[in-house]
Amino acid sequence: MSNAGLFHWQEKFGKTNPHVITLVFQITGAGTSSAVPQGTPVLSTYGAIASQSIIDDFLGTTNEFLVAAFDATAMGADTFACIVNMQGQAAKLLYATGEVYSGTDYVARASVDSGLTASTIETAADCGDNGNIAVKFNFGNSPDFDGLTTGVIAVKLYWVAK
Repeated sequence: MSNAGLFHWQEKFGKTNPHVITLVFQITGAGTSSAVPQGTPVLSTYGAIASQSIIDDFLGTTNEFLVAAFDATAMGADTFACIVNMQGQAAKLLYATGEVYSGTDYVARASVDSGLTASTIETAADCGDNGNIAVKFNFGNSPDFDGLTTGVIAVKLYWVAK
């Protein structure tokens, strides 16, 4: 958990103690969801991102995360990804977790900051060179987001600020 209101007597903890951001997405239909609450600075997707300019325009950076990591080969029926606009504040991503709750089903995945691989279905996370964060979760054969119409996806990012 984040200790934003705590004053650390040992000043090193202020820069080394991880902050936690929790992102919640309500599944609203097959392959669709919406961030809860609305307005979260996240570009989320179940399928391929159409072009590099979509990522670059969203972050205000150039090629921080490549579209090939989110192409049609990398985004299968059981994959969810999000790019988080941190406005350059992230110095390091320690790890990320992704959880899907749907009825009685629960699936969880986690990744350390390992970078994203082009055209690969994977569970991976990356803190970009410009201080933003991207994660991709391969949830396996359950759930199939192409058919799932209700549920919740929760993503937690454990990160250190610049």
